[in-house]
Amino acid sequence: MMKFVAVFLACIVAAQAATNSCPSYDYWCSHNFHVLPARSYYCYTVPFSQSWCTSQYYADCLLEFPQLNIPGAEETCEAEKANVEDCIGGYETKLSGARDTIRDELNEGLAPFESDIDDLHLTYLNTFMLYLKNCYDENSTEYTTKVDDYEAELLAVKTQAVADFNTAVAAAITRIETFHGQIIAQFRSCLTSRTSRLNSYNLKLDERATCIVTQYRERLEAIVTKKVDFVKCVFDRLYADKTKEAEHDNAMTNYESELTTQVNADVATFQGEVDTAVAALKESYRCNYKCYFQTGCYGFSRRSYTRSCISFPSPPKTSYKLVGVGQFKADWNGCAYNCLRTCTVEEKTCTFNDQTHIDEIGTKVTGYKSDLADKVVEWQGQVTAWEATATESLTATVQCMIPKTYCGVAPTEAEIEAYQASAQTQATNWIAAKKTELLAQITALETRITGQIDSWKIRAEAYITKVKAQFDCCVTNKNAKILSYTTSLEEKRVAQRAALVTRLNDLATQHKCQFDQFYLCAFGEAPVDTLIQDLQTLYHGCVDIKVDDVLAKFDAFWTEWQPQLEEHYTCGFKCTTKVTTPCLNLSYKWNFCAPSLSSCRFYC
Repeated sequence: MMKFVAVFLACIVAAQAATNSCPSYDYWCSHNFHVLPARSYYCYTVPFSQSWCTSQYYADCLLEFPQLNIPGAEETCEAEKANVEDCIGGYETKLSGARDTIRDELNEGLAPFESDIDDLHLTYLNTFMLYLKNCYDENSTEYTTKVDDYEAELLAVKTQAVADFNTAVAAAITRIETFHGQIIAQFRSCLTSRTSRLNSYNLKLDERATCIVTQYRERLEAIVTKKVDFVKCVFDRLYADKTKEAEHDNAMTNYESELTTQVNADVATFQGEVDTAVAALKESYRCNYKCYFQTGCYGFSRRSYTRSCISFPSPPKTSYKLVGVGQFKADWNGCAYNCLRTCTVEEKTCTFNDQTHIDEIGTKVTGYKSDLADKVVEWQGQVTAWEATATESLTATVQCMIPKTYCGVAPTEAEIEAYQASAQTQATNWIAAKKTELLAQITALETRITGQIDSWKIRAEAYITKVKAQFDCCVTNKNAKILSYTTSLEEKRVAQRAALVTRLNDLATQHKCQFDQFYLCAFGEAPVDTLIQDLQTLYHGCVDIKVDDVLAKFDAFWTEWQPQLEEHYTCGFKCTTKVTTPCLNLSYKWNFCAPSLSSCRFYC
């Protein structure tokens, strides 16, 4: 554009130079040598370009605000000015520089214009001096005065022409400055409106960001409240029948503090994302909200804003899982027994004193034999008495006996004595023989009865021994059954306890797994706080204690009832004997049949 103006001015000067011509001498003479160049030679039209009053002309220096920065810069566009006037001042400086440039361009025509005038004046002055020599001597004072006056007049005309040139340039600059003032005023209004809209947009954006972060925090805090209440409720249910540890409340306080700290960290992280997004949105909105000099107004590049716009980050998903666990209600209840028999120690102890009966049998045998001996003595006394009577009777009979006479001869005294002595001997022998027979009967009877007594003793003792053996067999059987029942009870107790231990361990393991899932869901895999770490260990210990308590309850039940069951079973077995010591019904009867003395025969 500057080159075009220079060429245009040069063409004008060349055209005017081509038309420089002085009037004739007659013309000079007719005007009393007071001829000045035509007024048109001093008229100079400043080449004012209408583009100077358009914003496009200043596009190279008056760029829209804000300008985009080069890629990789910290900000996508130039920073905001703290004061609008600072920004305006920069543009005014640029516009002032542009006006100075235009002024310089316009003033570039002044030198050719002055040169043309100087050439024209020189032509006229030479012509004037040439024509004036015809009237005056060139060395005369009048000639010199007129030449000086003409030169002064030409200089005055030139000065006026230069002044008119400067006035025209100043008018053009004033017109341009007025246009600049208008676009600056419009730009200032645009900047003010833009600042107001940016502030409004930033305020609404901040409010929205604050609302989103607040809602996110409230949601997290609600989750924390639910989790803490749920965890406390679970622990209250778990420790419903037992006392919590002293540090349990502190652990819950630390747990809530950890969750609150995590909430603050999550909110801070999300706040950072929101702040980044808000800063990006503000930056994008600011950079796309521009004030243009081309139109002198502001505009908003929605397409560019849409392409570069960053949406608000969505709050992280806050889903959470609550894993509950019921109270460890593992228990064992035994069935109480009713109507169990009891008995004394004497009733439990079955005894049978066979020696008493054996001694009694021995006593009876002694008595029986003593009675038999008495009877034998009595019977022997009867025999002795018979012997004495028979001896007396037969002696009397013998003393009355005389031998038979033979042929009527009377026996002599010697024969009689001899006969009587022989008869007496026979009688004595007969009595001794009969006594021996009677004593043999007594002895036989005594032997028979003694045999009966001894046989009875053997049988009685065998009977007592048999009863004793049966009693011992009963006691042995009883003891074996009691031992078997006791062993069965103990085996049943051991088997039930083993089954109970297995069942309790399975339930405890299952419950611990459920608690571990609850613990993992509530406190995470590796909580840092030692009190929270102890919660798991302590509750596992409580479960183990519960298992031990149930086993202790089982053992106490069996300790209480096993002896009673054994006693009930024992009392159901009774080995009793009703033994009466046998008695021997003896008949100590011996019919003493005394031999007839008549059966005693004398052989002489």
